[in-house]
Amino acid sequence: MPPGVPPKRSYSRTDAAVRVEYPEHHELPASKPLIGQGGQFSKPTLASLSLEGKTIVITGGARGLGLVMGQGIVYSGADLAIVDLNKDEAQSQVGQLTDAFKRENPNSQKIPRVTAHYADVADQDSVTKCIAEILSIHHKIDGLVTSAGFTENFDAIHYPIERMRKLWGVNVDGTYLFAVAVAKHLMEREAPGSIVVIGSMSGAIVNVPQPQAPYNAAKAAVRHLAASLAVEWAHAGIRVNCISPGYMLTALYVIPRPSIQLETNRQQNAEDLE
Repeated sequence: MPPGVPPKRSYSRTDAAVRVEYPEHHELPASKPLIGQGGQFSKPTLASLSLEGKTIVITGGARGLGLVMGQGIVYSGADLAIVDLNKDEAQSQVGQLTDAFKRENPNSQKIPRVTAHYADVADQDSVTKCIAEILSIHHKIDGLVTSAGFTENFDAIHYPIERMRKLWGVNVDGTYLFAVAVAKHLMEREAPGSIVVIGSMSGAIVNVPQPQAPYNAAKAAVRHLAASLAVEWAHAGIRVNCISPGYMLTALYVIPRPSIQLETNRQQNAEDLE
């Protein structure tokens, strides 16, 4: 058969026998844009993506992906409780996020409330105290993002068990404790909610060449924990999802890779000279 000539039974659009039909506009209308509550926000967004009137908690929210996701939450109109082991750093981000929102939405009549809170996510008493503090200020919680976590590149044969327990405590126990605490609050309110746990692609594949078996196993646990809790709490209208990011240029990634940090510094220095 000559090149470029489709076979007789082809289902491509070049086959004259195939008719492609599209729905009319009235059959599938586009979503109407929403410009905040009462038109107060200048940035239009889809109504389904608005978080106005919601209060979201994010752990590990003082830096990295947690901070960027927190920024997105605030930009969507929600109040935000930043939880971090370093409360001073979290507090410094409160003002920056609020100022950024004001710059982006100069005509807004309501500024999302952003607060900073301390918690050792691996300690149940600390988590309980943190949730109580958040509720005393925000009065309710509608959603949770668990971004607190860390990794270490260490040969499994020589990895101290104390370090492994700490790694699992933050990545797995911390995710579980905050998810359970928020779910309990939602059930007491008889309110639906959303929980997003941050996993990693390392929970599904083995990255090479770095040795990080405990971290990979921890993120695999987080991934399946999300699936299990989603089934267990579906009756209460609580959605649980897991996001598994790949490599991101954050402190978590740069610290064990000094060559990348060096190259980043070189680029920044070059930009400073321009």
